[in-house]
Amino acid sequence: MKVLDLSGAWLYKTDYDDCGTAREYYKETFELGGFMLPGSSCENGIGKKQKYYDEFTKEAVRAPRERFEYVAPLWLQREITVPEEFEGKYIRLFLERVNIASELWIDGEKIDRQIVELSAPHIYNLTGRLTPGKHTMTLRIDNRNLLNTDSMASGYSIDTQGYWNGVIGRMELQCEDIFHLENIRVYPKENGIDVKLTETSDVRSPFETRSAELELSVTAPDGRRLKAKRFSRRLFNSRQVEYLSYEIDDIEYWDEFNPALYTLNVKFECGGSADRKSVKFGMRTIKTENKKILLNNKQIALRGTIDCAIYPLTGYPPTDIDVWRKNFKIIQSYGLNHVRFHAWCPPDCAFCAADELGLYVSVEMPLWLNRDVCALELGEDSAHRAYFTQEAVAISKTYGNHPSFIMFSNGNENMGDFELLDDITTQIKAYDKRRIYTLTSNFDHPVLPCEDYLCAYEAGGHRVRIQTMQDEAAESTSLDFSAAVNDVPVPIVSFEVGQYCVYPNVDITEKYTGNILPVNFDVIKKEMIKKNVYHKLADYIKASGDLAVKLYKEDIEAALRTKDFGGFELLSLCDYTGQSTATVGILDAFFDSKGLIEPEQFRQFCNTVVPLFKAKRILKNTETLEAELDLYDYGRTRIDNPIFDLKIYNGNVIFYQVQTGAGKISVPLDSIEKSSQLKVELSVGAYTNSWNIYVFADSKINSDVRIIKTAEELQEAISNGGRAIVTADCIKNPIEGSFVPVFWSPVHFPSQRPCGAVIDDMHPIFKDFPSGKYPDYQWKTLLDNSKSVDISAFGKNFKTIVETVPNFVDNTPSSPLFEAVIGNAELLFCGFDLNRADEPSKQLKNSIISYFNSKDVNFKNRVNVKEFLSLLRNSD
Repeated sequence: MKVLDLSGAWLYKTDYDDCGTAREYYKETFELGGFMLPGSSCENGIGKKQKYYDEFTKEAVRAPRERFEYVAPLWLQREITVPEEFEGKYIRLFLERVNIASELWIDGEKIDRQIVELSAPHIYNLTGRLTPGKHTMTLRIDNRNLLNTDSMASGYSIDTQGYWNGVIGRMELQCEDIFHLENIRVYPKENGIDVKLTETSDVRSPFETRSAELELSVTAPDGRRLKAKRFSRRLFNSRQVEYLSYEIDDIEYWDEFNPALYTLNVKFECGGSADRKSVKFGMRTIKTENKKILLNNKQIALRGTIDCAIYPLTGYPPTDIDVWRKNFKIIQSYGLNHVRFHAWCPPDCAFCAADELGLYVSVEMPLWLNRDVCALELGEDSAHRAYFTQEAVAISKTYGNHPSFIMFSNGNENMGDFELLDDITTQIKAYDKRRIYTLTSNFDHPVLPCEDYLCAYEAGGHRVRIQTMQDEAAESTSLDFSAAVNDVPVPIVSFEVGQYCVYPNVDITEKYTGNILPVNFDVIKKEMIKKNVYHKLADYIKASGDLAVKLYKEDIEAALRTKDFGGFELLSLCDYTGQSTATVGILDAFFDSKGLIEPEQFRQFCNTVVPLFKAKRILKNTETLEAELDLYDYGRTRIDNPIFDLKIYNGNVIFYQVQTGAGKISVPLDSIEKSSQLKVELSVGAYTNSWNIYVFADSKINSDVRIIKTAEELQEAISNGGRAIVTADCIKNPIEGSFVPVFWSPVHFPSQRPCGAVIDDMHPIFKDFPSGKYPDYQWKTLLDNSKSVDISAFGKNFKTIVETVPNFVDNTPSSPLFEAVIGNAELLFCGFDLNRADEPSKQLKNSIISYFNSKDVNFKNRVNVKEFLSLLRNSD
């Protein structure tokens, strides 16, 4: 194949009113130049200039925006010189990715119909329409919502890659002999491959045939050229389809541990011409059987994250394989083996990188329609059936040879015409059996015969992520989803696990040096400054992130504990910066770490092999720790009869240790005399995981302290002096607490929940209550039943004992535990409900009262009386 590169400077003409076709722009010579392709209108400074917002609104925080937004037809033009060697050849125009539709004119003559295609290249057949010499090529690119797909799908959404207009990736005229090969598809099987291909020729008469020769050979992963196999064929038409078989000995299978790639070499001889083409492929098969996903007849489990087409420098997906290699290696460094492309399909180089690295890929069409979030549901526009049936085939034809492409879903969270989804899935599965299929990602439903797996947060009526099971998860490290596995006939993949809001790093605006303007982060920063909390940003990120990591760990381990569970897909390893700023990632949108956890630490609980410890989290020292030891094992070679190396630390001292092949242990706790945090460390070979459990000792509480529960009594103490503990009963509008943070975004799903807490763990008040700088599960009941005081008027230097992290909508600094001199009184405010009977509440009450009666009390804060009195009940 010969190629004429069309990248570079083009002429352009805007068409805001969509009048260009009627006015025959394609017959004009454009005047404006310098539009660089591949690229977008934004990249070329065309469109409405986006400004930063002054006020915090839902629209302002929706998502970063293109610096220049252009949603209308755009006309692009350039002169090309067709070489003499193109004469009499097969010629096509290849545009790797266009958003969303293209039309083509050559020298003012329309070429074929408009192409509407989001996931595959736009290709125009120019054979016989281009002669050697100079020609004018005119493109009309239309990025309006021509398919009536609303604005949620990652393939076309302001929340993700935006509505960019242009052409990205390869742009070229391709020329080859009339006699050539197309659409070579490789179908691995247990003893080799089946091959489907198209032979193109000049045979166009029913009274004419041609003889042709085909030769297949394969290059092995180690570079060895395997035997050639020849086939003689007679051609009866201009595009003839052939099915061939080729056997391979000593097969090296492709998977995450051994991403071995073969190359199929095909030679086609006909009409005195010879065409040679090569296709890379991996020897892998995939199916589901007995509720298991079997890759090469071996059970696998998916540990995945989601890619939502958020690329904050370009505003469109990268077509550079090195970018994908870098991102995928980062994903794998966190122990993940899978990426789900959320309501979009990536460019070819993404599949190539995944093939090389052994990453399992799930692809979806740009389809997300349900009336919960959209103006319409699937099937309400007749275009949906025609387009998405075609789109599924286009994705399969374009990317189906890639071994990494193991799963296909029609889209995300679709509702409406499930008959349409059934039709598409049944057809595409019959067309291409090289992957496993489901109707849609998310939403429980009866599994249809065309479905191989179910991806949802609820399956068979059972929850399969811990979003609404946090109380149960807090009790023990034993939660699993076995009930769902028992009741659903296909493998289950847990949908969009996590979504725990980490306070946004508003200083990330400095990284946005490309096409995208971080308007949302900028306005959140302005709001922080306005609320006088910007100086707390680092603490807010670290505290909310620490909590998110703890919750992600539990979500992941619940999936790992579940026998024969298909896997999970996080939302997400990286931030989702749209849908009202959902900064839920361990990494930011640039794939950079937020400093919350290192990859090797994350791999302790998210890896091919993970030791699991199932036990209660909270115990009394009069109890016995009963635990089950287990092993999630999807390593390259399974570990038979694992030996568990268990160490339990109390501080720096080993409290208990054992090496055992047994699956259960019992450890009496009566030797622990002081309430303690125990660190459990469980290893199997080179794999180690750890947990905190909390043991509380009975202790007598000296309740001889003054506790103030009314605003009147508090005002009297402030006036006349004294020392007392003050409860939230005195406060006019206390802020409700919560251990679990905001889900997704406090704007998208309106919420007043905080996002963690910062604890002065070295404060002597915690002498008898085990705690770190950030809450663990011993704090859950306490924080869930807490009430905090707004401390925004107490001054920048006010020191709390416990301070909650507000969400970025509220941005109100508050505290459920602090001490201060107010007027003539020395007061300790406690917004925790210390009358509860659970062990952490009882022990915190004991520790607070012991501190209050000790010589360690030190009231360094001073609060203005007037400011404090304004917070009390019955105050003006």
